[in-house]
Amino acid sequence: MASSNEKAIRTICGFCHNNCGLLAYVSNGVLRRVKGDPDHPANRGDICPKGTAAAKVVYSPDRLKHPLRRTNSGFKQISWEEALDITATRLLEIREKHGGETLIRCNGAPVTQTAWDAFVQLMAAYGSTNFTGSGHICHIPRDIAFGTVYGSMTKPDYKNTRCMVMWGSNPSDSRDYGGAHGRFTRLIPEAKRRGAKLIVIDPRHTNLANIADKWLTIEPGRDDALALAMLNVIVKEGLYDKEFVTQWTIGFEELAEHVERFTPEWAQGITKLRASDIREVARTYATTRPAIIMAGNGLDQYPNVVQTIRAIGILCAITGNLDIEGGNVFLSKPALSPLVSHPSGIKRLSADRYPLYPWVPFPCFVDAMLNGEPYTPKAMLVYHANPALINADSTKTKQALEKLEFLVVCDIFKSATAEMADIILPEASEFEQYGFQCYASVEGGFVALRPKVIEPIGESRPVFEMEYDLATRMGLNAAYPWTNTEELINYRLKACGITVDDLKKQPVIYTTPPLEYRKYLKHGFETPSGKVEIYSQELKDYGYPPLPEFKDLDASLAGETASPDDYPLIGTTRRPGVYVHTRFRNISALRRLEPEPLARLNPEDAQNRKTGDGDLVAVQSPNGMIKVRAKVTDEVSPGVVIIDFGWGNPWDQGPNVNILTSDNDRDPISCSTPNRRFRCQVTKVNS
Repeated sequence: MASSNEKAIRTICGFCHNNCGLLAYVSNGVLRRVKGDPDHPANRGDICPKGTAAAKVVYSPDRLKHPLRRTNSGFKQISWEEALDITATRLLEIREKHGGETLIRCNGAPVTQTAWDAFVQLMAAYGSTNFTGSGHICHIPRDIAFGTVYGSMTKPDYKNTRCMVMWGSNPSDSRDYGGAHGRFTRLIPEAKRRGAKLIVIDPRHTNLANIADKWLTIEPGRDDALALAMLNVIVKEGLYDKEFVTQWTIGFEELAEHVERFTPEWAQGITKLRASDIREVARTYATTRPAIIMAGNGLDQYPNVVQTIRAIGILCAITGNLDIEGGNVFLSKPALSPLVSHPSGIKRLSADRYPLYPWVPFPCFVDAMLNGEPYTPKAMLVYHANPALINADSTKTKQALEKLEFLVVCDIFKSATAEMADIILPEASEFEQYGFQCYASVEGGFVALRPKVIEPIGESRPVFEMEYDLATRMGLNAAYPWTNTEELINYRLKACGITVDDLKKQPVIYTTPPLEYRKYLKHGFETPSGKVEIYSQELKDYGYPPLPEFKDLDASLAGETASPDDYPLIGTTRRPGVYVHTRFRNISALRRLEPEPLARLNPEDAQNRKTGDGDLVAVQSPNGMIKVRAKVTDEVSPGVVIIDFGWGNPWDQGPNVNILTSDNDRDPISCSTPNRRFRCQVTKVNS
């Protein structure tokens, strides 16, 4: 029952990429509950279990409330003065002895602008360009790939489409964004009711597959073969938009010759899909205009991702579904004033190996720590990230982190990575500090404010205030045009012509006009030629194939897969939408929804292993072994096992699936690793 003095404050959720609008109900300085904001354009009142559990997160007994220092007998509570003094002293000593470039900043999913901006200024002032994180298995490979085809990533125009291809994307379950923010539970069914067709390409029979007109149960990691075979059908049967191809593309003739050998019959044996189904889907997509393809994060985590996404981008382009009403469109976000530029003359750690990657792929950090090439990093600042669990080959990742001379972790909970830190800094939650987010939508780009709803719990602090305090102790504060969070937000929003005070009066402000279709008619595409580059001269100049190629993932890891009798199953992972990556499994309200990780097995595979539903099984890969409960289900194809990802923090007692994965095989352009494909065997654990 609502309190009589309860006040509703409009804010935005910072738990995932959707950044849904919320109404936070506060009384006597306490966050009581939250509801979806019906007036916020990102979600129109929709809210997921994570948002509903906001008060449980804020007041969790697991919250980090004080700075901690590692000692020989465990972590010891210390004051902020001591924590920042130790950090400042150690970082200055490392810079003096080894150089500024030996400091690495690791951030996680950039779910808010805060996550993008934290410690960026400090790194620039310190003298490092080495930013790392999980981008190599989340969005950066797609950014690179789409960038080489037509300049930037597109988003689907769901409201006006007649055909939806959900490829490596399960937004209604995972609550991922994909340009439509948090309304997938309504958007896709609404489009179907209008008569739009739905095609789902996914190894698992998801809830989305339940309502699909066609579900392709592809073998994990074989999406490049499917995309190339679809191109073969569309080109060979003349189903492409001839006018668009002639006027706005480069390299179509080379593509036509290139894909001639990638027939549906060729792809059938690789993808485990029928050639007739491949033809049907290619024809449906090419002839049911306008159509969209939502290429999701499920495609990022393979070592062939860039060429796969390039093939998908070419599919969008040659069928004439690019930047049209109901197709894949280019959305614009509000402009932000740039942070002070990074130091010149200092090359990032991986610049020579991955010149198109804007940061440092995390596996390159691991390499540098373990083999000292091109040099050995000495310190790391981790913010809103959990690299110990996120990255492939967790054993190797932990070895690399343990070799650091100094590790600082800033978070709201003690993660598996924080357990390894020298200093842990407690951050204020999303409801205890100011923030903002920029959105891109068909209706226009807009900015939303995340006000400070309650005072920070314990001694937790807003991230930018602790950063500025640390910079001051290091003598680097002169590099900052701001001194607190609100000043930073005003600095960033100056390019939009709005301020925090403006957002306090009007929490959502549009800064760009509604979407304009076919912008290329005025300005061309954001490529060197101004056209869609099917054949990429840029990739060729860097020594990469200029046309999309197929990669045999088993052949590239022959040493690990040479004995299919030992590892007969293809393992992949599932990311539950109840949680956010590795976060929130300590929240009881969410834990009741997904109480434990599971290994999903087809009944045929379970029977062959004398395994029943709920049995404890051992999953063994060439990299390691975990024990997990089995779920026997028809949603998984024979020969595939799907294991829940994100477990392994101190509080969840769950196995970390990345003990099974390898980082040996990497995408040559983006350094993506096969987190979603590994050979394994499953055996029942006898009690």
